[in-house]
Amino acid sequence: MRGCVCPHPPLLVPEIGRGNLDEVAATVAGMERLAEAAGEAGTAVIISPHTPTYFDAFTVKNAPTLAGDFAAFGCPHVRTEIANDVDFVETLLAAASGAHVRLEPSADADLDHGILVPLMFLRARSLVSLSIMGGYPEHRRLGELVRAVAENLQRDVLFIASGDMSHRLIRGAPAGYDERGPAFDRRVVELLAEGDFDSLEKLDGELVRRAGECGLRSLIALGGFLGTDATISPQVFSYEGPFGVGYLVAGFGLGATG
Repeated sequence: MRGCVCPHPPLLVPEIGRGNLDEVAATVAGMERLAEAAGEAGTAVIISPHTPTYFDAFTVKNAPTLAGDFAAFGCPHVRTEIANDVDFVETLLAAASGAHVRLEPSADADLDHGILVPLMFLRARSLVSLSIMGGYPEHRRLGELVRAVAENLQRDVLFIASGDMSHRLIRGAPAGYDERGPAFDRRVVELLAEGDFDSLEKLDGELVRRAGECGLRSLIALGGFLGTDATISPQVFSYEGPFGVGYLVAGFGLGATG
């Protein structure tokens, strides 16, 4: 099984980033290397912390076509439209209760920037869109469920964990500065370089809280999907935080790039 970690700052989109693109050159290069290694997936399953959800359940979009644009960032003409893998979605929903995963269908066909930004780089013939929810164990079970469905349907699936790391890396960062922010990011990068997703759930709660992250639950779901495959060719393609938010690009089970 294959998976990856993608940041989602809209400034990675040239029409939005413009003069700031040089500041995120490492992330752009990392995403390009990731895209080369991943190739085109049959189905991209992506979990985004910005996808609308329920308090007590994950959601999965079930509209036949999914689409979105960057109108909220001044670029309505930058738009993505992609087929939903409805067969995968229906199988996922049918299997959820037996796997003790609270998953509900959503007719909302709009894609948020947590999905759109990765799709500006990665290629897939169809998509499955998931939200995050509450605790860590639920996310691990969700990832395990996605893997079971992928294996059952014999789908070529790339699981994309969309999320940024700490939002508190420097003074003037969006969420303010906290010294635990850089410490959190260093530890996550170390763990993912080894494919050690199990330790993500054991991170100190105070460290996580003070880091002000938005990607940890996505990462844990990815770990559930990868299972023991997480240690197959883990690659950290890039990490940087020029504006006070950590941007991490990583891949698992992908072909190596130069």
